[in-house]
Amino acid sequence: MLRKAIAVVVLATAAVFASGTAANALDEPRVPENVGQYFAAGLVPRLVELFGAKAGAEVVFDSAAKVGGIHRVLSWTTRFLSGAKTDEPTRLTNNWVAPVTAADGTIAGVATVWINPASDQPELADFSSGPALATALATAPAGTLIIRDDSRSAWFATDGSTLTPLVSGSSGVSAATTPADYQRQFSLVAPATAEPAPNRGLLIAVLVLGIVVVLLAVFVLLPVGRRRVGAKVALISERVAASGPPLVTEVAAAVTVEVPVTAAVKKAAVKKSP
Repeated sequence: MLRKAIAVVVLATAAVFASGTAANALDEPRVPENVGQYFAAGLVPRLVELFGAKAGAEVVFDSAAKVGGIHRVLSWTTRFLSGAKTDEPTRLTNNWVAPVTAADGTIAGVATVWINPASDQPELADFSSGPALATALATAPAGTLIIRDDSRSAWFATDGSTLTPLVSGSSGVSAATTPADYQRQFSLVAPATAEPAPNRGLLIAVLVLGIVVVLLAVFVLLPVGRRRVGAKVALISERVAASGPPLVTEVAAAVTVEVPVTAAVKKAAVKKSP
């Protein structure tokens, strides 16, 4: 009986640890059959067509290129990014990624495949050339899912409770953290209420109105002044014409220095008399 009791306790303890491990691990979502077939048979020919030797690519693609493990890409939900409390911080996207290795063993890059909504068929959506991203994704701990943070060009791996940076991008995260801590650090913060700025439109309108009033005053009064000056000049001209050429210069000088018209006329009359 004692042995049976000990065995039961051991099994129960093992079950508890096993359940705890399972709770901290996430299963990779099942890859749709048509997506898996595209990675297996359609991806490499497409890469050869786009990035083969004839296209002048650095890595030579041919039929011997190999495709690695396929991962479904997750992204943060809008609610999570808004800072709100949520039990679903991530969502599945219409993207799957896999590393691609050239025939000579060189890591060519990471291919992203999506299901085109227009044709409902899988297609190559993007190709990140070079080994950097492929190497980073390969470091994702077992039992984790891949999260892509497009706004910060960052990649993470998560088991549901821990967030491991694979590509930090502009996130500033360089060590393992939690989704909650990441949310507090990078959630969208509502802008602070700013003091109302002065109504520039109203100020401009008042300024324009003032200018218009001044211009109207100028245009209204200017013709009156011109008429008065014109009458005076006409009168002087008549007197000068009657006086003869010697008086033209003197009368003009009188007008130039703004001698009153009446004074100029009197002066011209005096000079005319013997």
